[in-house]
Amino acid sequence: MRDINVLGLLVFYGLAAGVQFGLRHGGLDFYDRMDWPFLQMCAVSALLFGGSVAVAAFVSWFIFGPQNRTSSLFGTKPLLAVLMAIVPIIVVAVLGYENDFGMNPHLAGAAMAGLLVLYALGEEIGWRGYMNDALSPAPYIVRGSLIGAAWWAWHFWFLDEGSTMQEQLQLLAILTATSFLFISIIGMSRSWLSVAAFHSVANIGMLAGAFEGPTNKRLLMGGITLVILIAIHSFWQRGVKKAASF
Repeated sequence: MRDINVLGLLVFYGLAAGVQFGLRHGGLDFYDRMDWPFLQMCAVSALLFGGSVAVAAFVSWFIFGPQNRTSSLFGTKPLLAVLMAIVPIIVVAVLGYENDFGMNPHLAGAAMAGLLVLYALGEEIGWRGYMNDALSPAPYIVRGSLIGAAWWAWHFWFLDEGSTMQEQLQLLAILTATSFLFISIIGMSRSWLSVAAFHSVANIGMLAGAFEGPTNKRLLMGGITLVILIAIHSFWQRGVKKAASF
């Protein structure tokens, strides 16, 4: 049986969580010091928050080696992976993102959705890429639970003023259930881009605080994106099963 590199996991999570804490609650106070234009702030946030998880993964890979690595940016079907990544961008661009920073709604939609996909990709390189691969010797139920808990704790929502135990338990349950789903997706595709595309649906439809606008429109954007992604994923999955049958 393959070994789990516990030290590698600790280094990865320590880096990812340390940067996140510093930006949200530590001395850096990132959001309190941001007086940049809105789109510029979103771009830097995507690079720092999502990117910090990816950097932590690559540092751990560099120091400790592959650690059971089987996933990559494009996975088993590069063209389908890229297609999945651009679907959210196209959908939001077509429907338009009404904004108060003076940009054409369709261009703003493409920019905002692109940043959300980039942010999600940074996270997924770490959670479902690095961490899922590193924990691959463990059973599916263990991987999903550990990654879900780590993902929830990384956000440090429990430190927010007014946070309640009930809210945190709900968020933990949601992220853990989502983690199981995303593990299944990347287990088939082996692609960080494919799971990042699904991750961006939640950011567009419900969760991303920076992605403002009418709730119904955001849910419509997320819903259309999700339907298209499921169709592509199903096609990809059929191709994998067909190849395995030969």
